[in-house]
This record gives sequence, structure tokens and C-alpha cells, in this order.
Amino acid sequence: MFWLSKEKKADKAAKKKEAHSQKLREEALANARAARENIGDETLQRIAAAMTAKQQSNTEQAKRAIQNADAERVAQELLQMIKDNN
Repeated sequence: MFWLSKEKKADKAAKKKEAHSQKLREEALANARAARENIGDETLQRIAAAMTAKQQSNTEQAKRAIQNADAERVAQELLQMIKDNN
């Protein structure tokens, strides 16, 4: 029947897409391993420490607090700061 051929085509396409996706993941992992070897563990640890320090900085904490705050309240506070400066 004709409806069975559509299902077979869909299954083949899904399997092909899944195989391609798996191949891309394996390639990405291999590239990450190679980059890690080229960079070196010590350099990688320094980069990780710098990224962690940046995330914990006061500026980054303030940015996260502003993003999580109510937009209307943030706007009112900014307008008040502008008025105070003038």
C-alpha cells in the first residue's frame, strides 16, 4: 500500500538524520579532546579560574540581579538616578 512507503521513507530519513547527528557529536568531542591536549591542562585550569572569578565579580552579580528584577522598578530607579545627577 502507498501509506506504508511513506512510513518507510520517514523512518529512513530519521535514521539517517540520527546517524549524521551522532557523527557530528563524535567529531565535536574529538575536536574538544584535541584542543584540550594542545592547550594543556594548566592553561585550561587558569581559563576556568578566570571565568569563575568573572562570574563571581560584583559587576556580574549586579547584572544578574538587574535581569531578575522587575523591569518597571529598574526603569524607575534609573530615572531617579538621572534626576539626582541633574
